[in-house]
Amino acid sequence: MKDHDRVAALERLVGVSLDAEFRNERCIRLSLHSPAYPFGGLIRHHSAIEKSEILEAVSHLRALESLDLRKNMLGKLPDSFARLDVLRHLNLGSNVLSALPKFVMSCKNLESLFLGSNEIELLDERLFDLKHLSSLHLHKLRLRGLPSGLASLKQLNTLHLYLSGLKTIPDELWKCVELRTLSLGFCPITELPEDLAQLCELRYLTVAVTKLRTLPDAFASLKNLLATRLYKNRLEVLPRDIGALQKLEQITLYQNALERLPESFECLRSLRKLNLALNRFAEFPPSVSKLPALEWFAFYENPSHGASGPMVARLSVTAVYERPWGGD
Repeated sequence: MKDHDRVAALERLVGVSLDAEFRNERCIRLSLHSPAYPFGGLIRHHSAIEKSEILEAVSHLRALESLDLRKNMLGKLPDSFARLDVLRHLNLGSNVLSALPKFVMSCKNLESLFLGSNEIELLDERLFDLKHLSSLHLHKLRLRGLPSGLASLKQLNTLHLYLSGLKTIPDELWKCVELRTLSLGFCPITELPEDLAQLCELRYLTVAVTKLRTLPDAFASLKNLLATRLYKNRLEVLPRDIGALQKLEQITLYQNALERLPESFECLRSLRKLNLALNRFAEFPPSVSKLPALEWFAFYENPSHGASGPMVARLSVTAVYERPWGGD
């Protein structure tokens, strides 16, 4: 049977047209997810028997390079998925999985793996043998720890660990020097190490909902940083040399314990979006009015009366917002 026929048979089983891509008559991309469908998963409300039949049919598409199964409440995946050994992109998010499916370890070409929003507590250490992994999503899990080997992923540039269940940050993380995007948080960490400086390629950093009171001086050495979200921590001070982040365009610091900004803050020449809401500023920080590129600013619910009078007149902002930016 040809792949076009297999996909047509799948569409009859699923009951809707599927988003599929073909190359040389072989199906190389398939999605059982659609944002237009209730809850996203196209087979989410099928019976267990129907899901099993559909997944068995998917396993015969052996040329698949990209497979999106998110939000289908699958629970588990069949052993026959071991046939899909040329996968490069795999999304298993929101499927009530209690373990990492074994077939994943046979996908030696895998570049991106999305496991977010599952019930996984332990990861197979062989996951870190997938040397081509560049994007790894481990957020919203129940992890009790990470096996050793994370630093062996030399091509890893995106890593999400927020709400992962981890109570501490693995030391190996700071050796993943190619990271461009990193998210941590929703855990009781109290400090970040100076080893943060090793992640010199970082563009996007999120550290949210922790017990952090300070940031290491190394934070100011992340010269490629474009945006950082540091909301709902306990930050009392920012690094003295934060102004060295000349590429920084966005920073959200809402719901911390900041009373002042360091003098170098006014040197953030590229900063366009700034959120200082829900802090402890008794006075409007004068350095804000010296930010030449500022377009978006939030300062609500501080002890100060807010951005008013001559201070706001000197701002280059197009609006002073009352809600956090970025959907936080």
